[in-house]
Amino acid sequence: MENLKDWIPILAGMAAVIGLFYKREEVLSLRHKDFSTRLDATIRFFDEFYGQEEGKNKLVLDRAAQDVVKSELIDFKFLCYLIKLDEKFLIKLDELIHHYKVGKEFIIYSPSHEQVDFNNFTLKLRNDRSVKVQIIIFNLQYFLFAFIVSIPFLISPWFSSFLLSDKTPFIFVICTVILGFASFMAAAVALLQASSLSHAEKFMEKIKEADQIFNS
Repeated sequence: MENLKDWIPILAGMAAVIGLFYKREEVLSLRHKDFSTRLDATIRFFDEFYGQEEGKNKLVLDRAAQDVVKSELIDFKFLCYLIKLDEKFLIKLDELIHHYKVGKEFIIYSPSHEQVDFNNFTLKLRNDRSVKVQIIIFNLQYFLFAFIVSIPFLISPWFSSFLLSDKTPFIFVICTVILGFASFMAAAVALLQASSLSHAEKFMEKIKEADQIFNS
């Protein structure tokens, strides 16, 4: 029984680290959606702006588009391009917008005076690595730093008594707390970046395929 009690913190720590890794999409996508507001903005966009942009100020058009998607990351021409693909049933508009919002860190969007197409988007990778290699690196970073954070749970009885001991230098306690916090933040960043790059890749793949069919 004593051996079982010793293993409980270890198993709990491993379960938390692995569970968060596999449930990261559900955790990161928790947000409130006001569909009634989006519907009003969409109706207004089609009634007043879509296909009627001639003579209208660019800033006004961009603000109208941003009101529809509830994001400043997308401008009028960008949204119109996605709408054209969506109307041909080549993409799911909300899905592509979600991929773009989450993966924006790794997507370079270059606006132009002409119509937007696939060539306006570029996948941004570090040191010209492949997407799979970069995602593996992010995942390894997550598990490394998450393991560092979980060390106190793995050896909790000894660790807690050691930290609370009068013989333990105060500077060691401070450094331990700082290291734990820094490792937690590093693990969170690595998890977010892995998810962001995955969404960026999906955005580029789906929009490239849709663009090729649309222009064929």
